[in-house]
Amino acid sequence: MKPETHFNALIKAVSDSKRIQSAKPRQLITLEKQTEPVTFILHEGVVAIYRSSDRLLIKYIRAPMITGMNELIDTNDGIFIKAYKSVSYEILPTKEMLDIISTQGLWKDASYCYMYAVRQLLLAHYSSVGLSTYELIRLNLISLMNEDEALSDHVNVSDYILEKTRLSRSRVMKILGDLRIGGYIEIERGILKKINKLPEKY
Repeated sequence: MKPETHFNALIKAVSDSKRIQSAKPRQLITLEKQTEPVTFILHEGVVAIYRSSDRLLIKYIRAPMITGMNELIDTNDGIFIKAYKSVSYEILPTKEMLDIISTQGLWKDASYCYMYAVRQLLLAHYSSVGLSTYELIRLNLISLMNEDEALSDHVNVSDYILEKTRLSRSRVMKILGDLRIGGYIEIERGILKKINKLPEKY
């Protein structure tokens, strides 16, 4: 469960209205080539995070959310962000973010945000390493179904899987077609509407 109360507490403490920007759907937001490490705060909307090297979709995130709150490594290195719909966001130096957390005694809130980030990282790891083609598709179908409705009701299921796995389109479409014909999933105009029961094996 996302600890939104803790994210909101941090955002309230550090946010500066003069820094808040907006982005239109599909607009790119780059965090690379900054003069210093930065933290990204998503105030409203949904964005997709991609790996720069091969444009692999890493994950979707919805507001409220904070990324890059790390002094040890630059977690923004090698990624770019794309607005899914209209969004508002803020970028601030990570040092400033951590200084405010320290001076205002917000480490409990920060720790919950860190724990959530670790959980998301582990989920991404478990859903991508050492799995067969079908297992990757199965896990990403479940992942899409668990996304926020504002996202899952508008994202094409095959595009979602292809962007997150780089599997061949023909193979993905074949397996999705077989699952739909078998009554395991319900898809309308490319949108995943329902998962009835997915078989463990294909």
